[in-house]
Amino acid sequence: MADLMWGSPLDGRDPTMVGPYTVLRVLGQGGMGRVYLARGLGTRLYALKVIRPHLADEDGFRARFVREASAARAVSGAFTAPVVEVSPPDAELLWMAVAFVAAPPLDTLIERAGTLPPAGVWWLAAGIAEALLSVHGAELVHRDLKPANVLVTADGPRVIDFGIAKALDAAGTASTNVMGTSGFMAPEHIRGAAEPASDVFALGAVMVFAATGHSPFEGPSVGDVLAQTLYQPPNLNGLPSELADLVGRCLSKAAEVRPTLGQILEEFRHHRDRTVAPHFAASWLPAKALAVIEGFGSPTSAAPTAPLQPPSTTRPITTDLQERTLEAESLAAAGDMGAARDAYADLVSVRVRVLGPDDPETLRARDWHAYCMAEAGDAAGASELYADLVPDRIRVLGPDHPDTLHTQFQYARYTAAAGDMGAARDAYADLVSVRVRVLGPDDPETLRARDWHAYCMAEAGDAAGASELYADLVPDRIRVLGPDHPDTLHTQFQYARYTAAAGSRG
Repeated sequence: MADLMWGSPLDGRDPTMVGPYTVLRVLGQGGMGRVYLARGLGTRLYALKVIRPHLADEDGFRARFVREASAARAVSGAFTAPVVEVSPPDAELLWMAVAFVAAPPLDTLIERAGTLPPAGVWWLAAGIAEALLSVHGAELVHRDLKPANVLVTADGPRVIDFGIAKALDAAGTASTNVMGTSGFMAPEHIRGAAEPASDVFALGAVMVFAATGHSPFEGPSVGDVLAQTLYQPPNLNGLPSELADLVGRCLSKAAEVRPTLGQILEEFRHHRDRTVAPHFAASWLPAKALAVIEGFGSPTSAAPTAPLQPPSTTRPITTDLQERTLEAESLAAAGDMGAARDAYADLVSVRVRVLGPDDPETLRARDWHAYCMAEAGDAAGASELYADLVPDRIRVLGPDHPDTLHTQFQYARYTAAAGDMGAARDAYADLVSVRVRVLGPDDPETLRARDWHAYCMAEAGDAAGASELYADLVPDRIRVLGPDHPDTLHTQFQYARYTAAAGSRG
């Protein structure tokens, strides 16, 4: 069944004209902005990415965005959606126009049609590898390859959103502003140094998703997913055996061990040569997937929907705050953490102005802003926000208030997720002291903080110190939780692990 129309109707937040483009529909949104279906000066359709205003106002962002998006115009190839035009750096709204591809993203295809068979995953991987060759040939690294950025058409996948990739230069690719999506980021990317091999790691993760419906690294929070990516093997449950070797090499923690894109395409040759029409999806994908692709390519109506009138600006400020709060909460509840982060950033600004910086609701909005930033993939940015929030909550609420303890834990948690294990170790040491005083030494949250303190100490390079902390924690967990509790077994394993790492193997 065909979609009635690509995307969804505009609302009062959306522009009707951006540069020379007429905005027709909303195709999606993320942490950096909203993506619109737009018409050019003629009849051709484009995907128009409009950057959120508060990002555009950050120091250096305008020049960086225009430079990197303009560099992406050099990318060509049958398996990409080319960047057509980029806004001038002094435009009121920053934007990037990309050739519109009427096709479902891979995550939508899997949701509607189910996982792909091994042959389909090979076909998908080969098309993505060809696209990445074009991206890398233009001296770019994609940095955010994921199912949502792979559009699946009848004649092959199209890789999109490389227009905000960071251009490679002689100084390397290290950055303190890590962009990407947890579950698909390579270990070196998490640490701030994305390189072409990082895109190969992401390709392996996309293959796992296409074949199984899940990411190779999953968890209850972004911090957990990043920690798994750095230190744990991938979850390959459900992955067909004929894909396991290539996927395993792509997901190697060491970038130099991963195959090159050329090697991946060479391995695809014996699959390709067995088909009559190797470039068409019909030779590789099941009928249900083909039906979804056909439905996206043939909407029953292409008439643009008239935008809603902007809301009145004369509403009471309390009503406006309530509506902004509900919008931010609903975005977070729906899992759109990038949009929720931006909504909470706007809400913080308004609450500071209207209620004051020390109002409990202002502090609460700052907490949620930091949390959504972390869950959107920026653990380092969240750590900085929580570092600023901790002293304010201590000053306003007191050091023993539950919200203060929560904020201290979040600061330690996301500092660790950002990879600053020395600072995380110190933050957990402070948290242990406070929790012992406020909650007592046997409270489960106190024991949990002691576990994380020891772990961060080890990851900061002091395995011997971590071994001593775990040696003290093991009998306390046995006494409080029992010898068979999962947390007790985990602590015993960590003690053995870091005792061995410290060199005590007797």
